[in-house]
Amino acid sequence: MSSTQRNSLVPQTLNEAMEFSKILSQSAMIPRDYQGKPANVLVAVQWGMELGLAPMQALQNIAVINGKPSVYGDALLAMVRADTRCRGVKERIEGKGDERVAICTISRMHIDGEVEEIERTFSVNDAKQARLWGKQGPWTQYTERMMQHRARGNSIRDAFPDVIKGLITAEEAQDYAPEKAVKAVQPPKLEELGQKAVELSKPSEKKDEKNA
Repeated sequence: MSSTQRNSLVPQTLNEAMEFSKILSQSAMIPRDYQGKPANVLVAVQWGMELGLAPMQALQNIAVINGKPSVYGDALLAMVRADTRCRGVKERIEGKGDERVAICTISRMHIDGEVEEIERTFSVNDAKQARLWGKQGPWTQYTERMMQHRARGNSIRDAFPDVIKGLITAEEAQDYAPEKAVKAVQPPKLEELGQKAVELSKPSEKKDEKNA
């Protein structure tokens, strides 16, 4: 199958994208968070296009967490590896027990041909300081995997910010507490403004009468 055939279902106009998103949102084969939500599907598809992901890849790998889009760590790694400037990614866990440290090293070639190594770590101590250690869920079930995702996310963010467009890994986004909704300030009604104007004008009226 050619690349043209594989990309035949990519919408080319806004109207096509809207209709495409509406149809996908009615399917049970897309992630539950997108089912029945064509607007969210449209946003995910658009994000995917900017990141170089096909529509179905975008729906499978872009997660909206606490109202913000994020990308699963494996997809971010694939995007970085696919970039021609990437000269390698190395990941490892060093140490044992509470001395464990996840390390991710990414090599990136710059325009002048120089290759820079960006290495970031995430340790058990970092997890404890962030109050993630012992947290119910993936941090208890897949401890080293979660440490690996944190080290990877930090390294990718610093090495290829132009590729990931400011997004963070979904694994990291899930660890953040939901943001508190900001209560909108209701503008005063027209009648209230009129009453306020009348009240402000009263002192000047009394002053005018006294001078008369």
